[in-house]
Formats: sequence, C-alpha cells, structure tokens
Amino acid sequence: MTSPGVGAATDGVVEIVPGRNHRGEHIFSVIVKRSYRLTSSGAAERVEMDRPLRKVDEYYENSDPERSPVKHEAELAPYKAATDVVVVGRAYAPGGSPTVRMTVAVEVAGRTKALAITGDRYCLYRPSMMPVFTDPEPFVEMEIRYDRAYGGSDTKSLPSVPFLYPRNFKGVGVVLRNVKEAVDGLRLPNIEEPQDLIAPERLLLEDPERWHLQPMPQGLGWYQREWYPRSAMLGSFPPFIPAGTVTPEERLGLLPKDHVALAKQSRLRIMEAQFACGASIGMVFPGLNGDEEVKLDGLSPDGPLAFRLPADSPAIGLDLGSGLQSLEVALHTVSIRPDERAVDLVWRGAQTYAGYAWLTKMSRLHAEVT
Repeated sequence: MTSPGVGAATDGVVEIVPGRNHRGEHIFSVIVKRSYRLTSSGAAERVEMDRPLRKVDEYYENSDPERSPVKHEAELAPYKAATDVVVVGRAYAPGGSPTVRMTVAVEVAGRTKALAITGDRYCLYRPSMMPVFTDPEPFVEMEIRYDRAYGGSDTKSLPSVPFLYPRNFKGVGVVLRNVKEAVDGLRLPNIEEPQDLIAPERLLLEDPERWHLQPMPQGLGWYQREWYPRSAMLGSFPPFIPAGTVTPEERLGLLPKDHVALAKQSRLRIMEAQFACGASIGMVFPGLNGDEEVKLDGLSPDGPLAFRLPADSPAIGLDLGSGLQSLEVALHTVSIRPDERAVDLVWRGAQTYAGYAWLTKMSRLHAEVT
C-alpha cells in the first residue's frame, strides 16, 4: 500500500495529480516513479530507494532558464499521449582517442535515432562571398544538449527585426544576412541530423520567413515547451510564417494539416496530451509497456550499452470514495542517464470524475500501488 509522496523499492514514489485526459475528461492521475541501476551484466536492477519525482523543471548551469536548456523536465504531467524516452548524457569518442566527428545512436524497441556529433567550429565572414566554416576541433567527450544544436537568435543582421529561431531559442548557427557582425565567429552546431547537416550554402536565411526550411534541431533529451512544434500543440504559432505553409513537422504528422492557418484563426485544437510529451523528435514512442530492448552507442566511455527496460509495471488503484478501483497503467517516461548507469520509469494510472462541481462531494482520495 502506498501513500502519495512515499518511496520504497516495493512500490515506488507516488503522487496524485488532477488534470484532463486525451478526451478532455477530468481525471485524477496516480503518478508512480521507479528507479533502477544498470549492472555490468546489462540488467536494470531496482535501487533501494526510488529517486524523488521532479516537481519542477531542472536546467543545466546554475538553474538559469534564460541561459540554459532544460536538463530534466518535471514529472507530474497528469496525462501523456505516448511514452517519452529521454537520454541525458554525453558523446564519447571511440576508444577515448580525440576525434572531430562521430555518430551516436539510441535504439528502443527496434527504432533507432542517430546523431552526428562534430567538434567545435565557427564561421568566417567573407565580404560579398559565401561564409566558410573552420575545421572542427578534436574532442574526447561532448555533452548532448540543445544549446549545441542548430538554433539560437540573430539580433545583428536586422537590428530592427530581432530573430529567434522558433524551433530552438538556445541553439547555435542561426543567421539571417551576410553581415560581418553576425557571421564572423558564429558558433556552429555540434549536434545534427546526419542526413540534414548545415553547410555554408544554406547558412544564410536571408528572409525570416524561410526559417522552416532550416535544419530541425536534434538531441536526445527534453525539447522545451515554448519551442515549435511543441508550442503549437496549445494552439500557438511562430512568427514569420504565412498561412498555408507546410512545415516538415506537419509532413511528419506531428501537427494537424493546415495548422498555421488554423492557429491564425484561433481554430487550432488544443492537444494537451501530445503537448505533455517532451522527448526529442523521434524519441516519443506509442505503446511502450516495459521489457523493450534498449541499445546505446557512443554514449559511454566503456563502449555500447544494451539492456531491457524493466517489466515490473506497477498495479495502481485509486479510491475516490466508492471503493478502490484498479486503473489501467501507462508508461509516461523512460529517463536514461548513461554516465550514472541510471534509469527511471514514470507510470500513470488515471481515473475520470464528473468535474469540478463534483469535488465538493468527494469523500476520499487514496491511492494504492504494488
């Protein structure tokens, strides 16, 4: 039996949170977190004390949301449409020997996401000519985070029109015009999609309305709520985009058809359950239930890691005053931290209720987890 907030290796850390499900119905969700260590044999083994549920977002340096991307997102979302798989870690050069380029990959249940990792490099300005890139600098390890991915801002090309890249405000490499102050020394992305690399000939946007033609920022961790396309799931739309524009995100099915036109008319439907999913593009998985195989390549100094997700899904019950009801469980989040050999699984069980007016009649709110 479990009371909210109590953690033990026999049940997990538990919180009860209100919200709405994918149909817009009022729910109470029982959120359960269980923690594991990766053993040398490749097994995921429960730790003695589960890690606390994160109640607020955690950032990288100095917890400064203005400067740093999210490192760990809060874990109390009441309802997710699918399972987030996030990997918070570093790329490690093979054999510990400095390299200028490498590939890392995460495979979950047979689906693989690969990233091209490149050493630090910069732009060199050339008057009336295309900029050039410096040669990458060697590295042995590199943190995988969105301020090393394509994105960022340009306030120098057109000072009267400051530009934030809608897909990633905190990245690097965005520039509008071939202006020395904007181009010379511009830092370029370290983390990219292997089939969509930035190159000198596609560096300059020229027109802010061309932003959607640029690379989609890549990572393995949390993709922030205010960035497109995640922000559009709450009905918003980025600046500098005409109605009728079909973005890569729309073609991938991440957003409804004609979503820009619908948003400008305030007719884009709210997708709260999808918005709650914050894993990187390609790292949101429908139907994960535990026991799936995971393979990590290039993310440990010890070489490839392989393990199976724990299969010990919790049994969750909730009593709202009419007796304990057994709830269907769903896996919200798989959080993997290779450097710590740590894995956390966050589960949900949800029970509908009649709405806010009914709350005055609720006589009990009690969860049990085994």
